[in-house]
Amino acid sequence: MAAPINVKLENPTIRVADWLQQAQDWRYINKHEAVGGNQDFYPLTIKAAYVIGVIYGICESVTQLLSHPMAKTITYLPACGVFSSGIELLGRCINGNEDHRNTTEDLKTGFKWLKDSNYQTVLDTGILITTSIPHSYTIDDLVALRHFAAHGQATSRRTATEYKLRAVDYEILEKMPPLVAGGVERYWDALINDETACNNLAKADIIRLRYWPVRQTWQLFEWDPLLRRYPAISEQFEHFNWHLP
Repeated sequence: MAAPINVKLENPTIRVADWLQQAQDWRYINKHEAVGGNQDFYPLTIKAAYVIGVIYGICESVTQLLSHPMAKTITYLPACGVFSSGIELLGRCINGNEDHRNTTEDLKTGFKWLKDSNYQTVLDTGILITTSIPHSYTIDDLVALRHFAAHGQATSRRTATEYKLRAVDYEILEKMPPLVAGGVERYWDALINDETACNNLAKADIIRLRYWPVRQTWQLFEWDPLLRRYPAISEQFEHFNWHLP
């Protein structure tokens, strides 16, 4: 049976040093008995599914952290760090980052993409979200929050005052699901229409460790007999509710 949809390229049109091994590994993951993936999917399609599945799993992890009865005092800041790792992954794929460096730039790119597909035009000082406190948070602010949350809540290159971190704003994560839903949907659209997006995905250094994220993606987006269509990516991501009372 032909795959319902593939990304634009079966193989990258630029030189990717490890592509032959990558392609073999992605096909192997898709063939895993617990995945049962359609064998007509391109290796790049499977890699895209892996990335989407990881981001979805990260969103589920955030939901679990925020369900803790003492989320505001114990798990909210760790949830910010976990969430940002998914945005960094998105940025890594958009940038085509081939190594372990420039992760802050990947994180910035991920947040910028959530604001606009023309992410190159978004400034580091561009506002991504505004909460009811009211505070407006720039790309730089959100990157600083990630570093603070992920590094033991101990360090940031700038002062807390500069980055509005003197108090925790519990609406920051609440604002994110619609942005992630739209951003991942637009990224998938780019992959099925744009060679550069596919080539950068091929270049991005992603560890082929688990089959689970691919299975997750195929399950999320399989044919819905009630809707009589495949669900949109945005429909699966926008249901996350990260509101804290």
